[in-house]
Amino acid sequence: MRRDAADYRRILLVRLSALGDVVNITGFPDAIRARCPGAEILVATGAANAPVLRRAPGIDHVVSLGPQRRLHGLWLAARKALAPHRAGSGIDLAVDLQGIRASAAVAYASDARIKAGRGRWRPGWRFAVRPDYRIHDVAENAAILERLGIPLADPSPQLSPDPAAEAAVAKLLAEVGVPPSGYLAVNPFSRWPAKQWPIERFAALLPRLKAAAGIPVVITAGSDEVAQATRLIEAMPAGTAASLAGRLSLDQLFALLARARALLTVDSGPMHAAAALGRPVIALFGPTWPERAGPWGKGHTVLQARRADEYHAYHAPSAVALVAAIEVAEVERAVLAELGRSSARAEGRVE
Repeated sequence: MRRDAADYRRILLVRLSALGDVVNITGFPDAIRARCPGAEILVATGAANAPVLRRAPGIDHVVSLGPQRRLHGLWLAARKALAPHRAGSGIDLAVDLQGIRASAAVAYASDARIKAGRGRWRPGWRFAVRPDYRIHDVAENAAILERLGIPLADPSPQLSPDPAAEAAVAKLLAEVGVPPSGYLAVNPFSRWPAKQWPIERFAALLPRLKAAAGIPVVITAGSDEVAQATRLIEAMPAGTAASLAGRLSLDQLFALLARARALLTVDSGPMHAAAALGRPVIALFGPTWPERAGPWGKGHTVLQARRADEYHAYHAPSAVALVAAIEVAEVERAVLAELGRSSARAEGRVE
């Protein structure tokens, strides 16, 4: 039975991981509130991604869940965290926007009267939707909410930088000799080796971009990617780029991206964050499918020379040959074109 949006008084969304996937639901709470103005909106996520949701509008409570070795442990932790919200009138609707066993366990722990979302058939659920990898992650999740009687006018991801993080990033940029805004941010690395463009290509590209565009280049990477970032810096002429690898919290990463002219990146969480912050993205794709996992919205450039026939091929390190098929000259043209467009926008010129 289809329900009216006004029937929902307390709504739980579940998306535990990963960074880019959690970024992709940051527009949902605000869009849901427009349809359900009286509802209390909760979002459950993994502790590592809780800062993402704390920078998103429309959320009443972020339910942060630490890592658990066993599924039952996660269920117990979710029961405890959701206990104040299960009391009284309880949770009307729990929507699993991930579709794995762990996210389903959180939905079950909520005792919601209606449970639905992604995944295989689940006992007691209104419905479960198997993923269609030809549809963007954001659009597929929006379709689930619409099927539950909550059509969303605009589910676009939304992030805003934290003022304290912005101040910290400005200080870090000054330390490495970069102005507080207007640089090219570069995110060369991915947790999946098959998504990563070869370091040697970045080492060939970035000096050419620096010479042609004349703007600072800032490399960002996680704490487990510092060694790779160091290799990249050492492979280029001195002064080509500054590295903040391993020096940024998640909030500071968002502040860095928000101040950039553009982001050059592989398929990654920072790619989605930059798009949600309204920054243009030049994204290098290999095995993954941009129609499913590309940056949401207009104004982005996706480069892909070859792709896999199967969506999850990126799990195989050998699939790196697909992203390696993108040539340096093609990326150089795309980045310079985007920097030209951003200059025209800043100067108020019609493109």
